[in-house]
Amino acid sequence: MVLAQTKAKAPPPPELEKLDEGPDTGVTIVKPEQRKITEKREKGKVNEVEVKSGKSTYTLRGDPGVGNTAKGTQNGDANRPAMWTVKQFGGPKEVKEAEEIPTLPPAPVSPASASAAAAASSAAASKK
Repeated sequence: MVLAQTKAKAPPPPELEKLDEGPDTGVTIVKPEQRKITEKREKGKVNEVEVKSGKSTYTLRGDPGVGNTAKGTQNGDANRPAMWTVKQFGGPKEVKEAEEIPTLPPAPVSPASASAAAAASSAAASKK
């Protein structure tokens, strides 16, 4: 009876070896896309769900029940596809730097036009 109560000793755990670090594999871990889900309810029932996932936005709308139509009839059980938001106008505008427009230097003055300009300026000065 005494032998049945003694515990057998378990073997010691094996010794673990330290492994060397291998070369970097070039794998990058990217965080999952953030999704924003907005539900619009009317009388406790979800009518519209807007999902923003990354740069894309789409809207899911449920069919309104018409009267007391039964499922399986033309008006009672129809699925609507998702509506993707393609472009929205009126948002913040991008500010672009104004590019400087290249200008040409003034044309050289010819001797004939210089004498005509001098005569016109002296005539205007003598009338004052």
